[in-house]
Amino acid sequence: MASSSSSSSSERRCKYDVFLNFRGEGTRKIFVGHLHKALELRGLKTFIDSEDVGKGHDLSVLLEAISDSKLSIVVFSQDYASSTWCLKELVQILKCNATQKQIVVPIFYQLDPSHVRKQEASFAQAFLKHESNRDLQEVQSWRSALTQAANFSGWDSRDYKDDAKLIDAIAVDVFHKLIHIPSREVSDDLVGMDSPMHIMRRLLRLSGGTSDVVYVGIWGMGGIGKTTIAKAVYNNIARLFEHSCFLDNVRERFTGKDTRQMQVEFLSELLNEKVKSLGGGYMMMLERLGERKILVVLDDVDDSNQIDTLLGKKRSFGGGSKIIVTTRDEHVLQPHDEFKIYKPKPLSDGDALKLFSQNAFKKNKPSEEYDHLSRRALEYAQGLPLALRILGSHLHNKSVSVWKDELEKIKKIPNTGIQRVLKISYDGLDDSQKKIFLDIACFFKGLHKDYVTQVLGSFDDFYPLSGLEVLLEKALVTISKFGGLEMHDLLQEMGREIIHSESPNKPWKRSRLWSYEDVQDALTRNKATKVEGIMVELPDSKDMYLNAEGFVSMTNLRLLRITYPDVNNFYRPENPILEMFHNDIAFFRESNQKLNGDPKFLSHKLRVLVWHDYPLKALPSNFDPKNLVDLDMRFSRIEQLWVGTKRIKELISINLSYCKYLKEIPLCTEATKLEKLILKGCTSLLEVHPSISALEKLVFWSLEDCTKLKILPSSIHHLKSLKFLDLCGCSNLEMFPDISEDMEALSELKLDETAIKELPSSIERLRRLKSLSMENCTSLVCLPDNICNLADLMYLYLSGCSQLRNLPKNFGSLESLLELELHNSGIEKLPVSILRLKLGKLSFYGCERMKAPLSSWRSSSIEGRWNAVVFIDFRDCNLLELSDAIAHFSSLKILELSGTNLKSLPSTMNRLDFLERLELEGCKRLKSIPELSSSISYINANNCTTLETISTPKRPYDMGRYFTFCNCWKLVQNDLFRDIVETHFPPQGNYSRHFYICFPGSEIPERFIHQCKGSSVTAQLPLNWVDNKVLGFSICAVIGHWDYYSVSSAQCFCTLKGNHCEYRFSFYGISEIRPFKGNHMCLGYVPWSEFGINGEEVNECRYTEAKFEIQCLGPLFIQRCGVQFFFANNNEVAHQDFGEPMVQSERQP
Repeated sequence: MASSSSSSSSERRCKYDVFLNFRGEGTRKIFVGHLHKALELRGLKTFIDSEDVGKGHDLSVLLEAISDSKLSIVVFSQDYASSTWCLKELVQILKCNATQKQIVVPIFYQLDPSHVRKQEASFAQAFLKHESNRDLQEVQSWRSALTQAANFSGWDSRDYKDDAKLIDAIAVDVFHKLIHIPSREVSDDLVGMDSPMHIMRRLLRLSGGTSDVVYVGIWGMGGIGKTTIAKAVYNNIARLFEHSCFLDNVRERFTGKDTRQMQVEFLSELLNEKVKSLGGGYMMMLERLGERKILVVLDDVDDSNQIDTLLGKKRSFGGGSKIIVTTRDEHVLQPHDEFKIYKPKPLSDGDALKLFSQNAFKKNKPSEEYDHLSRRALEYAQGLPLALRILGSHLHNKSVSVWKDELEKIKKIPNTGIQRVLKISYDGLDDSQKKIFLDIACFFKGLHKDYVTQVLGSFDDFYPLSGLEVLLEKALVTISKFGGLEMHDLLQEMGREIIHSESPNKPWKRSRLWSYEDVQDALTRNKATKVEGIMVELPDSKDMYLNAEGFVSMTNLRLLRITYPDVNNFYRPENPILEMFHNDIAFFRESNQKLNGDPKFLSHKLRVLVWHDYPLKALPSNFDPKNLVDLDMRFSRIEQLWVGTKRIKELISINLSYCKYLKEIPLCTEATKLEKLILKGCTSLLEVHPSISALEKLVFWSLEDCTKLKILPSSIHHLKSLKFLDLCGCSNLEMFPDISEDMEALSELKLDETAIKELPSSIERLRRLKSLSMENCTSLVCLPDNICNLADLMYLYLSGCSQLRNLPKNFGSLESLLELELHNSGIEKLPVSILRLKLGKLSFYGCERMKAPLSSWRSSSIEGRWNAVVFIDFRDCNLLELSDAIAHFSSLKILELSGTNLKSLPSTMNRLDFLERLELEGCKRLKSIPELSSSISYINANNCTTLETISTPKRPYDMGRYFTFCNCWKLVQNDLFRDIVETHFPPQGNYSRHFYICFPGSEIPERFIHQCKGSSVTAQLPLNWVDNKVLGFSICAVIGHWDYYSVSSAQCFCTLKGNHCEYRFSFYGISEIRPFKGNHMCLGYVPWSEFGINGEEVNECRYTEAKFEIQCLGPLFIQRCGVQFFFANNNEVAHQDFGEPMVQSERQP
């Protein structure tokens, strides 16, 4: 096979899939006849002329058949050109290729393709005869047709040893080409079908030519487009099967009909004939189809038995058969293991706008007047095709004012057409599942499934595990990758509309409330006995009045959530790793909640009590929290929850964050199921009651920013399940309690910004501790030696511990340690034992007491020890010397030395074979940079004002380079930059890598023959310049004095101009320009391959001019710029190939 077809197929409706154009009875018998049969076996309707073309057929019939075909196969044989009929057919084929985009596949059967292309050998002899007795203009059209056809990608029989393999390869290729041609039904009025069609072709294995029977289920929520996709696939491929059937509305058809009626109906449609009776039995009739290739689509199936009824339990269909089932319920497909499942996604914004516009405006996009309103409609539909069609049709031919009214209306009164379709799945749920669905729609959308399961599981009649499974199967809910329960906005709206319909005008008679106005109304009436749940976000822009007496009547209230929109929800799974370790927004407000009276009663049925900014000092004294699962009173004025002991055996989570008046936490002896206790920001909390030790299931405990807390009870070792303890910001906490027993579960301990001076030696009892953080503990003087017995410790953070001078001598015993943070600490030196660790990162940033951290270590003691270290940070250390021992960090990739007092770097740095990045910014005493390994790709030596010499690698660099030497004026005096540019630019031997350098200078190198003042330059391009294999180009700019404090950059643009064509692309050839004094030159090289520009397209447009522009993204001034091309043939631009540069624009100061 030479390659693939030269052009795409027509979208017009065609009578034939393939037209066979060939010459001679001999060719028919030995080749074309077999090819015809191979195409027909693959279900391709193929036109082949009668055995005696001259008898009984008019040429017009053949020309019409060509126009009615999607693809033409032209079989060139030795005597092809002798037939004027074949040549006339060929002219028609090429005409259809040009006008209808018909695919043309040439086959060169036992001859050289050049004989066809150039009309040589037998073709030359045939044309001598034609020219003697035919119109010369017609003969010339035949010659042109042969040349054009021979240039299409096709097949050369000489590449195959036997015709059978050639024929099979051609048939498969033609099948693949045609299967990707959309039918008229697919292409004319469907939107967003490309991706679904591609996925369905892959699942149905249409491209593989498999003989297996393939089953695919399309599963998703109502209105998502399942039927549309199935219909599109069916219309596209039905012609390839002996029998096909699209049985729509299966769910409705089975209603009121018995099994026999449905089987007769199905067979009638499949066989395309009226089946009056099943005769010897349905299964016997199905068995007769066992050797036939069939296509069946069963649309809207809601019971797996319906599949068995129609297709049989023991299915046997002909090889290559395809069975497609659409359903809202994944459970329908689960008993049938053979089904592969495809779940369609909502339409993209672009496709959604197109579909909506087709229905609303009968065109593909809205006018400017309706654009904003259309976007509002799209926001409502959320990519659901059903909603887009219904809403678009509803708004068709309506005025702008009516559009505005309707879009406001659907916020309160959902569209009945959309709701009716969506509600079908809901109607199929049992009572328990309906309750779960409604709770999610009204209260729990977006919350973590584990939390929702815990809450719903506390009710006697909900059964959330099995209920959620059913909702997932029916595509009524989904679970995000972080565990959040998600639901399409229109499904949520449907659920809430069901609740609204319980009592449209009397909200106090509804079971669930979520509107602030409805909640106010219900509380005012004081007779809301049917209300089971309230979830309301209170507007914080105005005072809110709630009638406390209204809660007395709510005896059935089981869920109460009163929150503000700017307070994150603790149970939203925003952190994929530690979703429970939630960071609240720390803010305080003057309470704008106004309670009329005191709440004398809260329902004993409450499972969830979330009341942010609760304005009173305590909960009602008669409140019985015996059923409570979640208690969240963040930002409240509460001083104590309740007096004495309460029955709270079901409580799993307490969050009292930022209750700044809370002085004590309640007795916890009854809270045996409590897992989370959040007391963050309780700034009046003085102590923790010893009864905390009774919380045997407590996993997460935060006391962060409890600034008055001075002591923790020693009994915390009884918290056997505790995994996370946060005491950050407890600025008066001076000691961590002695731990008298092992705490096997604790894995993370945070003590940042506490007043702790030293840890107790009993810290070693935290056997499973993985992370210990003591950042900014400015009183910490030392660590106990036995901290080194924490065998599981992986992360130790001691940054900002300014009084800490040394680490324990046996520090190397922490064999699991992966990260050690010491920046801005008082550490002076490191113990030799640290060499035993497998640290990947060493951070000593800002350790001003550290002068020569490696100098006391012998090279022999380091060698081979720290192979894992890839990053070392010595920024802003008082570093006077860097030991030769640095060379033993054999895996080092990044070395940060900025702001140090180094005068030189060790010569052994050229042995760091993996070093990629070297940061030296602000090393104002540094005088030289030694030779580095060829792995280096980034050097930042900005503001190294005494730098005089740089040694460059002897070997070429392995990768792209980035060198920046802003304000390094002594290097300019020594003319070292000229050496760097000459040695390493252009990219020696590797033109696929980037290069960038910036240094003081005012002149663009002479090799940039295209240069001019200002920020743009235009160059004339030579003929066929792409054929010279352009490798890349370099752009250079002189930037004027710039002393702003921020880092800036410049985006570059290239515009190619040619014959009625223009192509524009952007790139970052100049980047990260830092403040400097005096003019600087920035030079960058960009590989051509980065832009993916096709050479054939470039030559076709005949681009003759290239304009380069530099657009500054900050307050930069480009004084001059230049450009240079690099070609594969000579690695440099030939000066004579280009015209003079043209100044397109100048930017004057």
